[in-house]
Amino acid sequence: MRLALLDDDESILKEVRQRLECMTETIETDYFSTSTSLLNTIKKNGTNYYDLLILDHIMPDINGLDLAHMLRDDGYTGLIVFLTCEDGIIDDTFRVLPFRFLRKPIDTDRFDETILSASKKINKNRLIQVPISSADFEIVKMNDILLLEGGHRKTKIITKDKDIISTRIMSEWLKHFESEDIGCFVRVSKSYVVNLEHVKSYTKVYRGGFIRLDMDNLEVEVGNSYWNRFIEKMNFYSLSNKVTI
Repeated sequence: MRLALLDDDESILKEVRQRLECMTETIETDYFSTSTSLLNTIKKNGTNYYDLLILDHIMPDINGLDLAHMLRDDGYTGLIVFLTCEDGIIDDTFRVLPFRFLRKPIDTDRFDETILSASKKINKNRLIQVPISSADFEIVKMNDILLLEGGHRKTKIITKDKDIISTRIMSEWLKHFESEDIGCFVRVSKSYVVNLEHVKSYTKVYRGGFIRLDMDNLEVEVGNSYWNRFIEKMNFYSLSNKVTI
């Protein structure tokens, strides 16, 4: 997740930097003390360069609300969080579709919850390029993928709506998920990788077990040597990621 924080108060910038350094999420953060400097960075790198913007409402050059209007008008589709000392701002922000409001002084628990919720929402809407030939790709929402099935020099991507045959082999997909810090996919056998977001239930048997996914009660076998790793990742994911937003 790529985040930009805008505030002209150096103590707020320092506090947020310290909070982010304590979090386990992979977050690339840029800090800005003027709206103009943030706007110039966005113009240089593209409208949707940042996944999440945390904007101070009151700024000396362009206030956070006006900046949010400018960015939305330019096509920004990411999440916006406002920092504010005033209650009245809430009624003025509906057109820019704010994700959250954080009051100053910042409550650390609410700040942490806001960042984690934003990360989950961003990841669920994340787009993945699926190579289907040497030159062609199909774009798929990560949350639409149920599981991957390995085959000879190819991988079947099973989504909510259709199956896609990818030219990327299973081991390459696993490396891709790891390099992109995508933690919702886990290998459950030599042939299958499942999206933990769609696990409805699971059952242990003598050797291995079975997973039932939330689409048409699709059932996938878990190999005996993969079971403990699946349970470990499932428990962690359920505690820290599996939420409805």
